[in-house]
Amino acid sequence: MAATAFVLNIKESTAFAPQKLKKDFGIMTNGLDNNAFFADKKWGKGNTTQWRIKTSSANLDKVQKNWGGGTLDAGKSYIVVTPSKFKIKFEVSGKKSVGSGGGAADAKTTRMQELGSAWIMRRAIKDNYRYKDWQSIRLDPKYSELVKIYPDVDDDPEWLQGYYAQQKKMLEEFAGASFNEFNREGGFMDFISALVKNKFGISKKDVWNPADIWLIKNEPAVTQLIKDTVDGSKASQTIGELNAVLRKLFRERKVVGISLKKISGKVAIYEEVNVSDDDLGDDYNYDVTGSVIDLSFDEDSFGTQDSRVFVEGDGTVYNFQIKGNDSSKISNLKFEPTAKGASAARIGKAPVDMVAALMKDNNMKFVNDNSLYPKTSADFKKNRAKYVAMFNTVNVKVDTRIQSSSEFEKNMHYGFNKVPHIAVSKLMQLHFLNELYKLSKKKRNEMMTDMVFLAAKKGANFGPFGKLY
Repeated sequence: MAATAFVLNIKESTAFAPQKLKKDFGIMTNGLDNNAFFADKKWGKGNTTQWRIKTSSANLDKVQKNWGGGTLDAGKSYIVVTPSKFKIKFEVSGKKSVGSGGGAADAKTTRMQELGSAWIMRRAIKDNYRYKDWQSIRLDPKYSELVKIYPDVDDDPEWLQGYYAQQKKMLEEFAGASFNEFNREGGFMDFISALVKNKFGISKKDVWNPADIWLIKNEPAVTQLIKDTVDGSKASQTIGELNAVLRKLFRERKVVGISLKKISGKVAIYEEVNVSDDDLGDDYNYDVTGSVIDLSFDEDSFGTQDSRVFVEGDGTVYNFQIKGNDSSKISNLKFEPTAKGASAARIGKAPVDMVAALMKDNNMKFVNDNSLYPKTSADFKKNRAKYVAMFNTVNVKVDTRIQSSSEFEKNMHYGFNKVPHIAVSKLMQLHFLNELYKLSKKKRNEMMTDMVFLAAKKGANFGPFGKLY
């Protein structure tokens, strides 16, 4: 079968369609989201083969409603309509997109996606290859290399749109740079990960620097410079020295780490973090403007699994989500903010060890350890006085979505009987909020400001990186 080229939007598809099909096609596509519509340009326009169109599930529903017929498969992943004796197959693309706001990918898929980002940046910055639009990426004589790295890219145009947005923004920032290495794994990534682990005891590189790929000029020279900078005993060297040399190398465009997030729109956004020495000050005054812990219970579960703390400052509202690290079983809490206006790209999780140290510094008694909390309704009953006291303290200052301590007790018993893992998480969240609101307003604001910086990996203790989203 001939290769497909899913590149036509609704307007282009209407023009491409055979004359006898145009009217019916207009009826079917009325009101569809053009940004989630990609038709096969290589269809032969005959009535013996299907014209394939990739689209969203929402568009699929609209097509069936507009046309009032068609054969829909049991999984609702495609619909075949037969207007004017032609066969058109609208099918839902299940791929996750750089720019579409799809769900999280698994580790294997993420690896391929990030290797694809490194490839497109290499072509644009090092090879000086230019694309006029996302469709022209397919015309790159080396396009087969990208397909080999990430085969799904040829079956989902949204990925090409994301890659196009990435390379366009990176060209704006680094067109004059002369990088000769674009590394996602092995090489510099392995070197820097081993260095921070062995030298500074940071077992997970991303806790210190979330860069997914590295752009490097003269790798042997920069790795030697870094080695020379941190040479010596562990006692005499600090992570600050490594960060200082990496900031210098970043500004000189010799080593640039890029953290990749889902593209927030048609145009990618680029932001540098911890690159300028001016970025490392601590004269920030963010304010905690409100909190929510939904302790209501409706039939089978709590209103939500999480709690929220809203932190406002520097022209941005940070919506801190606090919930179990695993939504399907008992687990410890994670603390992850989203900035208003960039909800498609979370800032990142605040490192657990650093959060624990921050709480200790603020004399908070909360410990992020689920083994310390009741696991059953009977256990909760034994400790009811302790948690009722917490609720009464929190209920005055936080939106709990319920009215009384008796309702709290009742809902917790329901929770332990229906969804025990969420019930444990709710008690942990309640304890954290109880400790947070024991702090003075000034201390509470300082605490949550530090939490924002920890999540964003921003400050003197973190490495420099560019964030592309």
